[in-house]
Amino acid sequence: MISDKLFALILVVLVLSGCGVNKEAEVKSIAPKPSTPTVVSPEITEGTSKVTVEDTEKTNVQDSSTLDQFIKKIQPQNEQLQKVLKEDLDRDGKPEYVLAFGLEKEEIYNIFVVRENDDGYHIIDKLEDPVIVVHLNTDVKIMKLDQTDQKFIVVYSIGDGGAYSEGFSIYTLKNNHIKSINSDFPNATGQGIRTLKDTDHDGVFESVDYYEFSDTQEHTIVVYQKYDGTGPEKKEVLYKNKSTQFVYPSDPKAVILNYLEVDYLMKWFDLPFPEMDQLTDPAARQTYDFEDAIDLSGLAYLSYPVLELSINEVSSDDNRKIFLVKDDSLEERAKKEITFTLEKQSDKWKIMGIEMNDKS
Repeated sequence: MISDKLFALILVVLVLSGCGVNKEAEVKSIAPKPSTPTVVSPEITEGTSKVTVEDTEKTNVQDSSTLDQFIKKIQPQNEQLQKVLKEDLDRDGKPEYVLAFGLEKEEIYNIFVVRENDDGYHIIDKLEDPVIVVHLNTDVKIMKLDQTDQKFIVVYSIGDGGAYSEGFSIYTLKNNHIKSINSDFPNATGQGIRTLKDTDHDGVFESVDYYEFSDTQEHTIVVYQKYDGTGPEKKEVLYKNKSTQFVYPSDPKAVILNYLEVDYLMKWFDLPFPEMDQLTDPAARQTYDFEDAIDLSGLAYLSYPVLELSINEVSSDDNRKIFLVKDDSLEERAKKEITFTLEKQSDKWKIMGIEMNDKS
């Protein structure tokens, strides 16, 4: 009996002291998983410690805060970081960074190429803008343009005001300097389209220039050349009218105007136009110097509504007409006048003869 009471007392003591048998209350410690980097906007905001860099070979990566600090250090006044590209541009095994700054995403004003050395980040060079007319740089890319492993910096631009224009500039990194390879933009007129395409899908890009005209046939001349501006040119004549082909003018004055426009474009581009054989008789197919009589330079502008020519009929019958052509814009400067003789053949007016005469 005493031994039973003693055993019960010992059991109570053990329970109160925590040494008894309890339910499992073990808490396992789980180390937190490293967070996945979040892709953020390239703009550097106050308090951020990292900047998103677009690696052209892989997916987006996060670079160290020292790049962020360097970017803030070189950031032009009143401009924000719009784009960061990472690529081994000179193929030395070390990456370079292309930093684009501007007021907005498609309004880039300053582009720097940066490299990290043992003592930190340094500017290798700044891209010089070769476009001389008013424009906006809208984007910068790193591209492979031929069958080599060379990577190029390509800056895309559009005109800022007036008629629409677009073009591009190509750069490469060589001997720690940025070298301009080619710039193709309609600087002369401030209008027109210059694109970068691999038109024949051979791995080599071409510079493709579109020259559009508001002439009688709405011609567009397309000029193809290798992306760096070297090598032979290939040219093509397109028609942007509703028929997308040559449409023979029904009015004899329109035949003369069509002829003068095409003659000017042929000399400009050194390119034959098949329609000339339809508009003229073989006897009239000569080379004429019309510059002393008329000014056709307005053809270079898409917005020209009509040439300031007076085409006056001086002689006429049912199947033969003679016209005197003068340029009202030249006034006293014009030294010559042009006489066109047309005949109606198969219900079409055809140029049979052209004469250049001193101005009366």
